[in-house]
Amino acid sequence: MGTLRQDIGYALRTLRKSPGFAVVAILTLALGIGASTAIFSVIDNVLMEPFPYRDANRLVTVMIHDNDRSEPGGRDGYIGPEFLAYAEQNHSFDGVIADSGMDVLYTTKEGTENYRGELVTPGTFEFFGVPALLGRVLQPADYEPGAPPVFVMRYKTWVNQFSADPNILNRTFVLNDIPRTLIGIMPPRFAWAGADMWIPEKPDKAAVTASNGFPVHWFLLGHLKPGVSEKEAQADFAVIAERLSKVYPKEYPKHFRVEIESLTNQVVGRFRTTLYIVMAAVGLLLLIACGNVANLLLARATGREKEFAIRATLGAGRWRLVRQLLVESLILALSGATFGALIAWGGLKSLVAAMPQEIIPEEAVVRLNPQVLAFTLAISVMTALIFGLVPALQAARRDLNDPLRDSGKGVSGGFRHGRLRDAVVVLEVALSLTLLVAAGLLMRSFVALREVHLGLQPDHILVARLPLPHDRYKTADQVAGFFRPLLLRLKELPGVVEVTETSTLPPYGGIGSDIEIPGKSHAEKWTAMFQLCSEGYFPVLKIQFMDGRAFTPAEVDSKRKVAVVNQTFVHKYLGNDNPIGQRVHIAKLETFPDPLPDAWFEIIGVVADAKNRGLQEASEPEVWVPYTVTGSAARGVLVRTSQEPMSMMNAVRHEIWATDNTVALTLTGTLEGYIRQFTFAGPRFGFLLMSIFGAIGLILVSIGVYSVLAYTAARRTHEMGIRMALGAEGGDVLKLVIAMGLKLVAVGVVIGVVASVSLARVIATQLWGVSAYDPITLSAVAALLLMTGLIACWIPARRAARVDPLVALRYE
Repeated sequence: MGTLRQDIGYALRTLRKSPGFAVVAILTLALGIGASTAIFSVIDNVLMEPFPYRDANRLVTVMIHDNDRSEPGGRDGYIGPEFLAYAEQNHSFDGVIADSGMDVLYTTKEGTENYRGELVTPGTFEFFGVPALLGRVLQPADYEPGAPPVFVMRYKTWVNQFSADPNILNRTFVLNDIPRTLIGIMPPRFAWAGADMWIPEKPDKAAVTASNGFPVHWFLLGHLKPGVSEKEAQADFAVIAERLSKVYPKEYPKHFRVEIESLTNQVVGRFRTTLYIVMAAVGLLLLIACGNVANLLLARATGREKEFAIRATLGAGRWRLVRQLLVESLILALSGATFGALIAWGGLKSLVAAMPQEIIPEEAVVRLNPQVLAFTLAISVMTALIFGLVPALQAARRDLNDPLRDSGKGVSGGFRHGRLRDAVVVLEVALSLTLLVAAGLLMRSFVALREVHLGLQPDHILVARLPLPHDRYKTADQVAGFFRPLLLRLKELPGVVEVTETSTLPPYGGIGSDIEIPGKSHAEKWTAMFQLCSEGYFPVLKIQFMDGRAFTPAEVDSKRKVAVVNQTFVHKYLGNDNPIGQRVHIAKLETFPDPLPDAWFEIIGVVADAKNRGLQEASEPEVWVPYTVTGSAARGVLVRTSQEPMSMMNAVRHEIWATDNTVALTLTGTLEGYIRQFTFAGPRFGFLLMSIFGAIGLILVSIGVYSVLAYTAARRTHEMGIRMALGAEGGDVLKLVIAMGLKLVAVGVVIGVVASVSLARVIATQLWGVSAYDPITLSAVAALLLMTGLIACWIPARRAARVDPLVALRYE
């Protein structure tokens, strides 16, 4: 221990004598370690331990997947008797719960507010193992018929909506016209199903309908028994599903399979690959940083050869010299880790803000925890070994008598370690190119996504979903009685250009239905999505008509069975026939809680295709019909404004509440904002991080090339003097030094291109609209690195070319 203390003291004194070297090395490592720590924080808190629930890694969902559909996922909601059958008949779970979402309307003096409510089955809170922060959780007695109506509130809702007032506990709230007592407030991280409040409900063995007239579907969550795998549970549930498909044939597709998926994978599965790719990129960045520091240490070790020789002469063994250099490396690494942890701590807020929030569990809290700090410590020790061991071994393997015979201070050593330094530079360039290619591909993919032709114009559109009280808005006449005056009031507002009722949010789908067209025979099932809307729908979204016309106000008010279809509908189902005047049957409308008998519609118009399955999928056949034909389905409004849409929010809210103050507004925002959130947030996050890491890598590579060439040129000053004394011009020296540097960069570029092509399939899943082998990206990145290398080479080359030959000949 005494000699180790001596080594540490000596290392600190040595680093103090070279503050420039120490600062550059520590900052370089801090960037690599800091980025690694920040990304590992996200992976640990989002992928490994996102939930605060007991034994969360064994919580799974059960899905029924339609084998005739290529899309992943499936149905995970079950009617009451289905859920009870799965819960009672399975042999794989030792605990099963379910929940069902609902709109909860809470009327105040100002108007009605909407909260996200969740019906939960008995034992839910015991299943998760999380007690209440204030009050109590739901108990078995709360689920019994005739029990006083109660509910439990989310911490976030309590803080944001009720200012964390503890006095609201045991207060009665009128929710959906039912007085309920608040009995508990959950801890901050309890956010099951993203609900604002949880309400007790016991599933019935008979299928029941919600207040909106649609069947109640329960979303099942189970806890795997010890020793039971997901595959075994899948086989168990497949047997039960096969039996239930005969009892409830309408709930099951013709060909299906059961899929068991972990809760974590269901919530963050789509984001998992992105995070792992980013973590790999951070690993490359850390290697580049280690390479830079290794080169600095190699150069420094060359300059200290005479020092090592003298120490060896005085009795220091090779292991003592190796240990001395490793101690210096460890001090640099720990210092870099300290500053890196500070960088990670400071950057985590920005990182979390840039992450797509809708695919991250609401329970997850991204922070520096003990596991993350342990990772940082492990990374620092690993980096010390990576960048410190090779220079230390190189120094220890030298014939320590050579430096004592050299005429200058380590002049000959410049050539002995040259190949290793060159190899490190080549590796840095190759790694940097791989990073930059990934960033370039993600950038081109993001740009391609932004340039997708939507078929509609989302700018200046205000969105508001309006969950109508179901007890008073059940029929078509009741719903029309609310929207007719509301649309007129909104149109009269200053700054409003046009307004429409809508049943879904474009460009993200519609209501699916089987369809029929007279005189058209087909073997497979024909389907289309449909929208319930008013005559202002097409002007609001500026969807172009290709044939025919839109609805008139009179047709909407009189519930005329007229329809507008898109071009995909015409091409797929009508071919070359004239669509105007054709009839289409929309079967789903006949099964709504407020059914439309004889749901045949005359086609009066055809519009250009507008995206209706998100931006990355081709448009599906779509039909628009007047919203007045049924009182069922969710409703909302789209308002096109002449000014910033959100500036109209208060005015729009005022008109809605003036029409009916029991109607709440939810999911308010702009259409452009929702498209950014749902479609652009994920690609933008990956592109942004990869671009940052790529830029840092490029800077580090530039520093690496510059430092190696500057050091090599300085060590060869005597040689340069001889060349110039023998007639070489300054330009010749300039070309010589630049050629040395560009040769290294070019070799690194070639290796990096090969590596990027080899790894292309890894990033291919994150791309859209661009090939993982895109030649433009590869060429542009290669050119950028060569140009950067040229600039990094030019500065030391210019300095070498200006050396006075007489001074160079006297250089030692």
